[in-house]
Amino acid sequence: MDKKQFEKWVHRFGQSSSFVLLLLMVAFPITVSAVYHQWPNFGQIWPGILTVILMLAPWWPGETIGYMPTMGPGALYQSYITGNVTALRMPATIGTMNAIGLEPNTDGCHTMAIIACGASNFVTVILLFLGLLLSVPLQPVLYSETLQPAFSNAIPALFGGLIAQSILKGKKQLLYYIPLVVLAYLINLTGLNGAYVMLITVVLGALEYFLLDFLIPKKTGKTLVK
Repeated sequence: MDKKQFEKWVHRFGQSSSFVLLLLMVAFPITVSAVYHQWPNFGQIWPGILTVILMLAPWWPGETIGYMPTMGPGALYQSYITGNVTALRMPATIGTMNAIGLEPNTDGCHTMAIIACGASNFVTVILLFLGLLLSVPLQPVLYSETLQPAFSNAIPALFGGLIAQSILKGKKQLLYYIPLVVLAYLINLTGLNGAYVMLITVVLGALEYFLLDFLIPKKTGKTLVK
């Protein structure tokens, strides 16, 4: 099998397997709802759905385009099927590339990315399996009052760490902190629905990006964003 044949096989297998898994993921909740005659109330859950769409819609195309040179199609298909692209698959790929000394967007890089993502998938499945087996014996520890604050703040800590890392390693202008301040204010000091809060924050961030990258450089002749 030469390079072109392999690339065609990767895309064919990746697209077909993704489609099959999508059908299975959609079929499970539909089947359960049909068997137990319990259907979701979309009038109650649509704000959450809209919030997730507004939060991730700008990220989806950018992630695919930005990750492709390093991961290649094979590893990217694996990552989107198994999930945790940013948190697990991409770091595993980058670590492998740095350890071996491979350049992005090369055949060797894309080949090793498939191996790295495959190994990351196996490790994830093993850890989840162990967690499933140990969940009952460790239940008294997991539900102890001492650890409850940590579990209650796991999601905020995760996303807070990602945002803090992006800010510390990225742009330092004061205006980049405005969306975060507005988001914190709307969540903690107002009664707005989460979907509206996310919509306001996304629009504010887009306007700010336009101001910094287009209007100000044209007026001053200097580029604020490197």
